[in-house]
Amino acid sequence: MSKNKFIFSICLLTATNLFANLENNTTNETIINTVPTTSTNNLEIKEIEPTFEELISIDLKNELKLKQKLLFTTNKYLRTYYKQNNYLPFWFDEKGIKEISLTLLDSIKNDPVIEPHATKAFKLEKILDALSNIDKSPENYNKSMIQIDFMLTEIYDRYMRYLSKGTINWKKFQRRLNELKRKDILADWEKFNVKTDSKKLLIEAINKNDLNIAFSQVNFTYPNSDKLISEIDKLEEILENGDYVKTPNFKKSLRVGDKSETIKVLRKRLIQSNDLTSNCVQTIVADEIITNNIQTNETSSQIAQKEKLVSNELKQIDCETIFDEELKEAVISFQKNHGLTPDGVVGPNTRKFLNISAKNKIDQIRLNLERMRWLPRDLGEKFLLVNIPDYKLKMYDNGEVKLDMNVVVGEKKHPTPIFSNEMSYIVLNPYWKIPRRIAQKELIPKLVDNPNYVNEKGIRIHEGWDPNTLPLDANSINWQEYHAYLENKEAIKKDKNVEPIEVSEETLALPALRFIQTPSNNNPLGRMKFMFPNKYSVYMHDTNAKSLFRRTTRAFSHGCIRLAEPKELLKTISKYDSNINITKADEVLQESEKKDIGLKKRIPVHIVYLTSWVDENGKLQFRDDIYKYDRMQKDLIF
Repeated sequence: MSKNKFIFSICLLTATNLFANLENNTTNETIINTVPTTSTNNLEIKEIEPTFEELISIDLKNELKLKQKLLFTTNKYLRTYYKQNNYLPFWFDEKGIKEISLTLLDSIKNDPVIEPHATKAFKLEKILDALSNIDKSPENYNKSMIQIDFMLTEIYDRYMRYLSKGTINWKKFQRRLNELKRKDILADWEKFNVKTDSKKLLIEAINKNDLNIAFSQVNFTYPNSDKLISEIDKLEEILENGDYVKTPNFKKSLRVGDKSETIKVLRKRLIQSNDLTSNCVQTIVADEIITNNIQTNETSSQIAQKEKLVSNELKQIDCETIFDEELKEAVISFQKNHGLTPDGVVGPNTRKFLNISAKNKIDQIRLNLERMRWLPRDLGEKFLLVNIPDYKLKMYDNGEVKLDMNVVVGEKKHPTPIFSNEMSYIVLNPYWKIPRRIAQKELIPKLVDNPNYVNEKGIRIHEGWDPNTLPLDANSINWQEYHAYLENKEAIKKDKNVEPIEVSEETLALPALRFIQTPSNNNPLGRMKFMFPNKYSVYMHDTNAKSLFRRTTRAFSHGCIRLAEPKELLKTISKYDSNINITKADEVLQESEKKDIGLKKRIPVHIVYLTSWVDENGKLQFRDDIYKYDRMQKDLIF
């Protein structure tokens, strides 16, 4: 990146020097004003020279009337920019090219996120060519400069669109998600659309000579995103120096006490990623070489010989080949930064992550920075954030993490959707209104084998979602026929050539059955759920399957987010919301009666999918691509 830095600065400074020395070249059109002056006999007519702005505005309007060979936009769209600027150029004046033009091109060329694609995506070679071939003849100079101004405005507009929307092809990505849905994998991802006026922002930026006024209004604001960008430079330096050293294959896992030449390579690799801050220092322990001839009855010559042998043996031992406690802590640090089991043992999975190249890590960082452009720019003063690949929930307050807990997210065939919403209420002792999909695919097949299953689990069958209505008798329904009937209906939706099956009138007469599990310790929702109503029917909740939180990878749910410590979340929210009384909540939780608690102020909830970020401690983090979205999106950039 450093080789290309300031290439535009040099070109533009040269161009500016050329332009600044030119006289104002204008069209033959002049503006004549007649004004009366004091005279004894008659009126004198005074000719007023037109200003640069007046003349260039006329030329610019004329150029916009012509069909232009534009880079990215249309004549009609480009005209809207100049109309708001009174048909004056943005990027040059009577002195030549403005310095802010240089800033624009430098910003794009040196943007570390899009650097590999910048020249081609923004057609920077064309603007350079135009700057190098200015027609300086008096009759064509203004036209040539206006054409450059058009190009710069188009490039600015494209860059603003990039900053606000990213470079991943959203439509193609949605088509790929739809392909998953055809396989019964309901994958969903929502994108936040930034609403700003790039034209007004450009005018303000030009007037104040600061393009960051515009860029900052559309660029991402995810915590520590600037630090994540900085990590690209560090990784590029590692790449320039030959990349990460590769840890060779080994037959058994490496752990404390092992001695191996492979451990020497492991040390070098962990120093590269700053997990190991320094290498070992060769030392000799005196107790190991000093002997007492009184205790051993050895002669002086025997002692000297033994000391020589021990000393020679120690000299042959290279401390870098020994897996010591310090190296174990370095391995644990690496494992934590990659979402691995932090046991300090180097097995096949840890080795796999150790051998990921710096280039792949740079690509992964850039991809995740692009995803950050799909998030709201204002995440909230206080907000909850669930990062699916990290299996974590964090609550932020003014940039500080106030709560950090493990979560279980949707399994691969039931992925948790990515979206933002607002938590509005909490339910204590919730009923579980079993989703139709789960009921049809998992619950009803169990009823075919055991019609009493619902009674054993405290599940009631209703005609609607009101748990207070009279439940139906499970034994009165032919579950085998009802299940076949539902499966047939679903098959017909997918393929119109599928013939409907014959079923009894009793089955046809059945209403849409709703399955509701009553509040209890056996309820999969546990004792509380946190609601941010959305079209996916996803929420956060307690669970009766606590053992899953001890696992490193925790993708086991049907899409909802299970909380390891729901009571801690309730307590944390209560500190900001007087509607929650913890003492009274504890009393309710001792019983089985459902209770809703509305929040006084809604809390933003952001469910994200990031496989690389910088955490609140400044540590660069990487995670496994559990839903394979990285693989899906990396081919859709630009």
